[in-house]
Order: sequence, then structure tokens, then C-alpha cells
Amino acid sequence: MARQSSSNAGRAAEILILLGQADRKGMALAALAAATGEAKSSVHRTLVALAEYGLVVQNGNRGNYMLGPATYALAHRSLGVNEIVATYRPALIDITGRTQFSTYLMVRSGLDTICLDYQMGQIVAQPYVSGIGGRIPMGVGISGVCILGMMDARSRDRCLDLLEDRLAQWDLTRPQIEAEIAEFQRLGFMRGIRRSAGIESLTLTVPINNDHLRGMETAISLLAPLNILDAAGERAAIAVMRDAISTAERHASSPTRSDDMSGR
Repeated sequence: MARQSSSNAGRAAEILILLGQADRKGMALAALAAATGEAKSSVHRTLVALAEYGLVVQNGNRGNYMLGPATYALAHRSLGVNEIVATYRPALIDITGRTQFSTYLMVRSGLDTICLDYQMGQIVAQPYVSGIGGRIPMGVGISGVCILGMMDARSRDRCLDLLEDRLAQWDLTRPQIEAEIAEFQRLGFMRGIRRSAGIESLTLTVPINNDHLRGMETAISLLAPLNILDAAGERAAIAVMRDAISTAERHASSPTRSDDMSGR
């Protein structure tokens, strides 16, 4: 960069950027000083301050500097469960209100899918989960197939290896689940039929593609009695689900009126 920062914050930002661009060996104090155009003493003071917060680490007493674990944690921060529910509950309410069907907010937890929230519709179908906190193996429910399809191929294959015996208990096979995953990846949403308590129901599932949900594959499912929706009705329901998700995310990222007032 070879320019002097006008502030301590600017110097810190330059150092973090340089360390982010460095190889795995990091950078020495002298190299950082030369790259920033700053005195070694000034750069060292900034490094010490960054290290106090875990943003920078040093390899030994006189070793090179590298990005610290706190930098990684900030870059990969995911929404907490409460934030996820707060963000997407309005979407559940919206979808159920516009379609009259029950909706479920589902998230991956290990090899299971868990219901974080739901809205009961006026047109009821037989669900797999009993409500908030209900969990089933991925792939047993249609939402789990969608979530498997959202994962990278290597992680998905490993999950399916570990799930095969559990899926067999539900009369499901790996080739069946893989075919459903391929269909999800082709369409961008999941449509499937499952039997629960002897009753077949249709599930439509839309993935939540949110950069803030790294490592927390999440989806919203709509559950309908079998044969109540024709193809046009299913397409309309998917459109409603996508619109509701987009609207909920847009509102969640916008400052509230109380935030605006407090900033005045």
C-alpha cells in the first residue's frame, strides 16, 4: 500500500488487509512497516492493540504476524437462533395467511432437521414434527431433502453415508433421496409427498439463501393435504413463499422507526 494512514483506525485496517493477502507464513514487522509506509513503532503499537482483541497473532516472540481467530469468527458470524426466528416468523405468518396452509421454519442440526418455528393454517395436514423443537432425520421429511441439497457435495455424501440405516427405518432409500435432491437442484425448490401416521401429505419447501446463515442450512416448508393443489396452485404457493421470504429479509435489514428515532 505504501502510504501513511491518517488515523489509528486506518493503520489497523491496512494491516488487517495486508495480513489477509499474505501467505500462510504471515508478515514480519519490518515488512508491514514498509508496506504501510509507517514507522515500526507505530505499526507495532497497532499490532499489539489488534492482538488484544484476537484479530492478530504472532508466531513466537519475534515471529511473523498473522490474522487471529477473532478475524475469522467475525467473517463467518452466523445469525443466532433467536435472530433467525425473528427474521423469518413474519414470512411464516405471511405465507400461512395468504395460503391457509401450515408453514414450518426448519434448520439442520447435525444429521437432523429441527423445527424452529411454525404457523398453523386453517387447512391442516399431518406433519412429521409436533411443533417447535420437533426433529427428524434429514431426508425423512421433504425439508430435510432440501437442506441436504443446499450442502456442499462432500458434506452431503458423508451425511447420507451416516443416514442410510436411519432412512431405512422410514422405508426410504439413498437412491430415492439422491433423486429428490437432483430434482431440488434442478427446480430451486423441493416438492414431495410423504406419509405420516398413515396419511399422505404434500410438502413444498423453499431454501433460505442468506449469507448470514453460513453453516446453518435453513428452509421454509408448506404442508398441504394431498391432491388439494394442482400444478398451478403449487406454483402460486412457491411464488408466495419466495415473496414472503424476500420481504422478511428486506424488513429485517432495514432500520426500524425506533432505531431512526434513537439516532436523532
